[in-house]
Amino acid sequence: MRDLTRVELQWPAQNMVVADAEQYFAIERAGAVHLISSRCPHRGGPLHLGEVVDDRVRCPWHGNSFRLDRMCDRGVPTVQRGGRITAYLPSAASVELTHALVFAKGMSR
Repeated sequence: MRDLTRVELQWPAQNMVVADAEQYFAIERAGAVHLISSRCPHRGGPLHLGEVVDDRVRCPWHGNSFRLDRMCDRGVPTVQRGGRITAYLPSAASVELTHALVFAKGMSR
């Protein structure tokens, strides 16, 4: 069994998690908050700086888009109780919870 690090976000005030060098951002979709990797699976671009159109997120670096349902399915499982989101990330030495200054355009908050 792998080690996990528990994180709690106060949604929507905290919507980004930086665990060591890996960034995750929270997105609300279909009435639930999901925590997904900000790293583009194609070239590693920052998806949280991209644009959401027609339930797809577009990478700002190269323009490829990815289905949000698949990104959410592959994301970090979360439990939501009111405004508190709990998630278990792959073990990290340091974790920082922040409010992202830039959201993917078109995302609901």
